[in-house]
Amino acid sequence: MTLNKRGDLLKETDIDDINKNMLEFNNLFHSKISKVFRGNMDNKYRCNKNQNKAIMTIGKYDNISPSTLGKYLDMRKGSLTTLIDSLVEKNLILKEMDNNDRRRYLLSLTDEGKKYFENQREIFKNSIHTIFGKLNEDEIKIFSENMNKIVEIMKKV
Repeated sequence: MTLNKRGDLLKETDIDDINKNMLEFNNLFHSKISKVFRGNMDNKYRCNKNQNKAIMTIGKYDNISPSTLGKYLDMRKGSLTTLIDSLVEKNLILKEMDNNDRRRYLLSLTDEGKKYFENQREIFKNSIHTIFGKLNEDEIKIFSENMNKIVEIMKKV
């Protein structure tokens, strides 16, 4: 048994269960849900999966730093720079200097990017509806409650 930073006892079986379930969740998420980001009904921009994920993340947070975006997308600096440049070129995002720190810049959606974001969010919502439509009302409620709890706990980690 180990102690966490607050001095609480951590059972190895609990840590093993978290590890096992995180790996399983990751596999299931990518095989069943992440594919939604691959879909693109818009022929004008032809965004790939990572571009779609970036648009959705920037749209959610607005004025996000590239380093934070890179952490959220699990991308290294070189790949992230290429991704950001491609979205600026497509006129979907803006790259502007941070008023509080001129050494860094922030990313936000252009008006076109906001329209694209709303369109993609609707596509994502419809896809989630289809994916989870196989579950009954109680299962959906339990899943939703548990996801809310997981997000709440992950913010503390």
